[in-house]
Amino acid sequence: MKRNAMLLVVMLLLGVLFTSVTSAQELTHVRVAHFSPDTPAVEVFLNGEPSGIQALNFGDISGWVELPAGTYSVAVAPYGAGIDAAAIGPANFTLGSGAWITVAATGSLSAGTLGADVIAEDYSAIPGGEARVTVFHGIEDAPAVDVILPDGTALISGLSFGNGDTISVPAGTYDLAVVAAGTTGPAVIDLSGTTLNSQTYYFVAATNRLAAPQVALSAVSLNTVAPLINKQAASGTIAEIASRDGRFDTLVTALQAADLVETLNSPGSFTVFAPTDDAFAKLPAGTLNAVLADTDLLTTILLYHVLGGRALASDVTGQNSLNMRDGGTVTVTVNDDGVFLNGNAQIILTDIPATNGVIHVIDTVLIP
Repeated sequence: MKRNAMLLVVMLLLGVLFTSVTSAQELTHVRVAHFSPDTPAVEVFLNGEPSGIQALNFGDISGWVELPAGTYSVAVAPYGAGIDAAAIGPANFTLGSGAWITVAATGSLSAGTLGADVIAEDYSAIPGGEARVTVFHGIEDAPAVDVILPDGTALISGLSFGNGDTISVPAGTYDLAVVAAGTTGPAVIDLSGTTLNSQTYYFVAATNRLAAPQVALSAVSLNTVAPLINKQAASGTIAEIASRDGRFDTLVTALQAADLVETLNSPGSFTVFAPTDDAFAKLPAGTLNAVLADTDLLTTILLYHVLGGRALASDVTGQNSLNMRDGGTVTVTVNDDGVFLNGNAQIILTDIPATNGVIHVIDTVLIP
């Protein structure tokens, strides 16, 4: 069970999908949380190749990743050690459909208790004036706990390590305390002044060690997650969408010259950062023609815009860098002005669904 759950953690980090997206009923939404205090980042492999998505550090919770049901072959190794050092896999894992699942890596690497716990969350619509909260116990050396109000009323009771519980409560500010089950104190974690906003999904995890407990938090508003809940079916492959869109004529010409159209029509899984025609027009005079005449250079540049696996905007913004299909690295910067790749290419439109991945639109050509 733990081994299979860890393979699902790997899939979260991949953000990979193998089968075509045809309707929301076929999809599962999953994310990963890293709650193992002594476990470093890991490197994930798909069919023997690096996935391209960076691992999470301790205390991080990824964004939601949309995957279809299917069977996946994956392996995980310490970052930079290579697939020969894989601690898990390669092995197949079958992922079901129709759920919102958080997979938490828990336990201790040094103690040999590293594993994963699967928490099914309730992402049905939240009525106005209410908040939905999932509480997870991720402190391995802590006893079972209750979450109580100042008068001792327990909102959640008897929550043991590796388990979660979900409640819906009126929006507002609460003085909460996490205490050993069946007691009213002392507090293991003091959550006084916790504000829960209306129509917001919260995931609150107690992490680290009992001697130094920490809290990991994710808050997602109903408005934010609605596009995932009500996702429209993809209308074609990445290459087909680019060809008929009208904003990517230069990109399509380049893909044809590099013989990459078939690749982006294939049933694999890709994330493409697609420069518009205006982005190509910003290149210095003569640059585009020179690149089009050099197939090897053109292929390298185009693959520098392609990420292995399907990474939604929420996943891209959660990373500091991305490993692209040409072998190069693209940096990710998020500031008040927007999301930028390599400091100057702004992502101006996100999450265009394709049957073999997703497209994000950028305003500047990326140069390796």
